[in-house]
Amino acid sequence: MKPPKEIPGSAKEWLSHAQSDLALAKLASGDQNILASQVCFHAQQSAEKAIKAVLRFHQIDFPFTHDLDALLEVAGQSKILIPPNVQDAGRLTPYAVEARYPGAASPIEADVQSSIQLAQAILDWATPIIK
Repeated sequence: MKPPKEIPGSAKEWLSHAQSDLALAKLASGDQNILASQVCFHAQQSAEKAIKAVLRFHQIDFPFTHDLDALLEVAGQSKILIPPNVQDAGRLTPYAVEARYPGAASPIEADVQSSIQLAQAILDWATPIIK
């Protein structure tokens, strides 16, 4: 399969961005001046970019979406093994959009530590595939 033409960046670049987003989430998690939803946003971004890095590595086209379940579905349909601790990634999806702005239609409970742990699990899955 040819690499997607319209998707920029290499798998390693996607992985690097995923690592950076998670590092930022971890740094921000202890800062009282940073909203929990914003920390979770970066955890979600890390997970999203890690999944997209794996898809990019396997030269699989993927949609430009923040829906982590949809991205994992693409991976699964492409016979990429998704471990059980990664299959829960969709729990982070609401932090991609709904939690980013004040007055969101439905309040989202920001669970910083579990979001960071889940993003870390996804990054731990993606890293050895890419490297």
